[in-house]
Amino acid sequence: MEHHYPDLFGELLVIFIGSLISVVVFQRLRLPDTLAYLFTGALIGPFGLAWIKDTADIKFLSELGLVFLLFELGLEFSLPRLMSLGRAVFGLGSMQVGGTILVFGAINYFRIGLSWQSALDVAGALSLSSTAVVVRELKTYNLTNRHHAQLAIGVLIFQDLAAVIGLILIQAFGGDHSNSLPQQMLVTLEKGTLLVLLLLGAGKWLLPPVFHEIAKTRSEEVFVLTVLVVILLSAWVTNAFGLSMALGAFLTGVMLGENEFRHQVELDIRPFKDILMGLFFASVGMQLNFGLLADASAARVVVLGILLLVVIKTLLTTLFAMLLGESMTTGTKTGLILAQASEFGFALIILSRELGVISNELSSHVLIIALGSIVLAPWLVRYSFEISQFLARLAGQSVSPRDREFSRVSPHLTDHVILAGYGRVGQLIGKFLRANDVPFIALDTDAQVVKQARLAGDLIIYGSCQRVELLKRCHMERARLAILTFKSLKDACRVVAQIRALGYKCPIVVRTQHEGNYAELLAAGANYVIPEMLESSLMMAAEVMTLLGFPKAVVDEQVLAERNLHKSTQQQ
Repeated sequence: MEHHYPDLFGELLVIFIGSLISVVVFQRLRLPDTLAYLFTGALIGPFGLAWIKDTADIKFLSELGLVFLLFELGLEFSLPRLMSLGRAVFGLGSMQVGGTILVFGAINYFRIGLSWQSALDVAGALSLSSTAVVVRELKTYNLTNRHHAQLAIGVLIFQDLAAVIGLILIQAFGGDHSNSLPQQMLVTLEKGTLLVLLLLGAGKWLLPPVFHEIAKTRSEEVFVLTVLVVILLSAWVTNAFGLSMALGAFLTGVMLGENEFRHQVELDIRPFKDILMGLFFASVGMQLNFGLLADASAARVVVLGILLLVVIKTLLTTLFAMLLGESMTTGTKTGLILAQASEFGFALIILSRELGVISNELSSHVLIIALGSIVLAPWLVRYSFEISQFLARLAGQSVSPRDREFSRVSPHLTDHVILAGYGRVGQLIGKFLRANDVPFIALDTDAQVVKQARLAGDLIIYGSCQRVELLKRCHMERARLAILTFKSLKDACRVVAQIRALGYKCPIVVRTQHEGNYAELLAAGANYVIPEMLESSLMMAAEVMTLLGFPKAVVDEQVLAERNLHKSTQQQ
């Protein structure tokens, strides 16, 4: 027992070192990080070099990765977004998922001979597509505003919802077999309903005041710790109900998705999620038995499975899109984007195997097939337009000019001002911007300020401009101007330098509370620095001199001279 923790430490070290090397190599090859972690697990796992065993401790840590992944998904799962993409989500999404499950389920049941529970589990897992891979590739090639990309994103949203339902159904399939399946599903449904009501109630009446009180502390450490406690507590409650921990995390994310703290929460959990997700996919990779490919017949089955997965999903999505009135090229591009398997598919297969719904050998084959489709995914997304054009010409279809146009969804915020710090000064600046029809988005770390500004109809998010990730979310690449407020000149220099290093060109005005040497800040990329203490001192001095009877013109001239002196000092 005394050697247990050193062994665990060594195993984690091997995973992290292997993952680090793999991620760097795979990024050079423009392949998803997910594949790097899977490759690492397969290489060092029991079916590879056997440097590491899939211990219970690593399995537990990897499950936490899935918990954080579902929590982040819940943050993105908002009702307004569902409504804006309603046709794609509930129309094409439901048809794509339902049709794919029906076709793959029939193949699994009638052709392969699986039980109907196993056939349904495998079909459901393969019907999902990788949100991480699709979104990454669409952003890389600046395709997110295209109509076919918006259709694909809508389908992905529905698939995410379907994945959560799949977690519940698999629990029922693998439950206590002393009861009939309908009874098991009814019990699971009752537990799920009670859990949803409990967590939604907590999210509506308990979490908002808690986060408002925590935000008042202005402590980043306390805020992060609170987020971790909320996520882990929701996972523990769900596990106590006999359901998947990931389901509770998803519901908690949904509750916080409409909260003004959402963006800060998402950024705070990202380091934990990324590390734990790496462990999750590495542990999945340990289940990949590539030794199966040494057998020629098994290798043919895997290759055929990958081709069937890609072709069938593409054809079905194309067909359903055309039934909804889309052109063949639009449908084909959407289908190619969604042709791969998903991270959630891995999770569902692993859970099904652990619950005894599918066998170890079947899970190994399905995991390798899913992995092969993800390897192909970046190229399918990258060349979706060319492939769709080729297929359209083969089918004798004319290419619609609409396919080259941007999405009909409203454009993102553009030509706006980023206003970081929305106290009295920030609100006054916002008032002038609003009066002159200049769009702006504000940031502030005071929860009460954020709440009141939202009630007044202002576009504002909770967070600090010291987090460059938040500035990215404010579409800084399309901003006309950024007005950033800092207490520390050191922080201002660091953030401004990071902004410029990322290639953002918009003018930056820095507000500071104190005077100092601004040469370094200007050299880092700030266009202008406004020391608020200096300005308030000048205003006070002007009022004093006027009350003492000095002419206003003389006072204004002296104030202007002092301001110009300070400006010339900045520019030196």
